[in-house]
Amino acid sequence: MAELLAEGYRRLFKGKRFYIVMGVIAAIAVMFTVLYKFINSMSGGIGNTSGIRMPADPLLFDAIGILPLLIGIAAGMLIVQDFKNNTIRNKVIIGHSRVKIYLANWIVSVTVMIIYMAVYLVVAAALGGIILGFEEFPTKEMTVNLVHFFFIELAMTSLIVFLCNTMKNTGGFVLAITMHYIVDMFSLALMLLNKHPKVQEIVSEAVPSLQMNIVQQGYNESHDHSMRMILFMVIITVVSTIGGALLFKKSDLK
Repeated sequence: MAELLAEGYRRLFKGKRFYIVMGVIAAIAVMFTVLYKFINSMSGGIGNTSGIRMPADPLLFDAIGILPLLIGIAAGMLIVQDFKNNTIRNKVIIGHSRVKIYLANWIVSVTVMIIYMAVYLVVAAALGGIILGFEEFPTKEMTVNLVHFFFIELAMTSLIVFLCNTMKNTGGFVLAITMHYIVDMFSLALMLLNKHPKVQEIVSEAVPSLQMNIVQQGYNESHDHSMRMILFMVIITVVSTIGGALLFKKSDLK
């Protein structure tokens, strides 16, 4: 496992893609901060008709729906390139366990997620705090929602690893980076078709894409089923990782 992780991190940190995407993430935090500042400077302008000042608090959660796409570009492509170059097959031939290969890919991908999430939050908190100022942060509610933010991204990253490892081609990569938008669209359609309140509640709490909307819109609120929603994310992470490892163990690498 140590050798697999060392090789994975070497390829990750040696490549330009990881740093380019990191720069994009930092730029997004800067862009959102500037946008908030612009809105605040507008007296009764578009987006600020009530005259309410926009603080840096919601800025911390603005990238929750963008990060899976960027994590997929950096981590997902890293995994798919292993299949395209037959590197995975070579790893198996020299005696590495398929389960360990899958877990190594998962750990490297989660590392990417943590670094990217940290970069965004640090830039947003520092720049936003200086330019916009915080209104409530750090409150207990916002701290819990940031923890929730982490588990949502963890579940999404696990699904990205699952898709890229099981499909083993560029199609898996494309599906991984568009997964959030596809799932969001179909889950919303499901909620509209099924008017039963309990079904709508479960769907909104169990689907990562819909959880993103709940956390982002209610970033300063205490959610009634917060622990249950986090548990759903943990279940998705565990099931997708175990299921992905088992499928990869039985897959054909020719």
